[in-house]
Amino acid sequence: MARILLLGGHGKVALRITKLLAEQNHHVVSVVRNAEHIADIRALAPTHNIKLVEPVVASIEDADDEVAARMMVDIDWVVWSAGAGGKGGPERTKAVDEVAAKRFIKAALEAPSVTKFLIVSTSSAHREPASWWNGDDIATFKQSWSNIGVYCQCRLNTDEYLYEENRKTKKSGLAGHIRKVDLGKARKAGSVMRDDVAATAVELLKRNDVGGLWLDLLGGDEPIEAAVERVAAQQITAKE
Repeated sequence: MARILLLGGHGKVALRITKLLAEQNHHVVSVVRNAEHIADIRALAPTHNIKLVEPVVASIEDADDEVAARMMVDIDWVVWSAGAGGKGGPERTKAVDEVAAKRFIKAALEAPSVTKFLIVSTSSAHREPASWWNGDDIATFKQSWSNIGVYCQCRLNTDEYLYEENRKTKKSGLAGHIRKVDLGKARKAGSVMRDDVAATAVELLKRNDVGGLWLDLLGGDEPIEAAVERVAAQQITAKE
């Protein structure tokens, strides 16, 4: 089973990812900023092996290159689900959502044990409206950039950094009732349940043939496992 570093472990999606991975006997090292969140993280461990969930208190924002590198030791997969969450203004958004994220991507790329890096991002991380979007999708995209443009730009910069650096290094993997989604070249207008984001993330992590794919996600009509199989088989990417 994999040893996974989950950055931003107390986020709503991150909590769901932790539970799903631990239930499948993966070891999750969940990084949180606030020690008060340790109990919440530990509560996600399966009763048959509580050691599968390991909370770690650390500041992702304040970590330098050396700290990021140390955190990658003996790690197989990395999940970035961290973000400033609109707290601290544009400067902190850039510090967390771009600068820190890129630092951990770089550390993962340089770590010999790490084979997969998955970012939980936003479907607004596009330079232009996608060619397959309809009018409502485009309007939603433009509204996002109008309302939270700094966040969208930072996420875009980070996603592009991972996408391009992965292409250079060729690391194979860098990039639950029946739930249904729209995955790959997804619409923009709409929503997706956090449970579905987490379940899709775990399905992607389990595969070795989706590295380097840029995937958008919304609620939809296709079962998650089938959607992941489709984008893997067709090597679909939302990067234009």
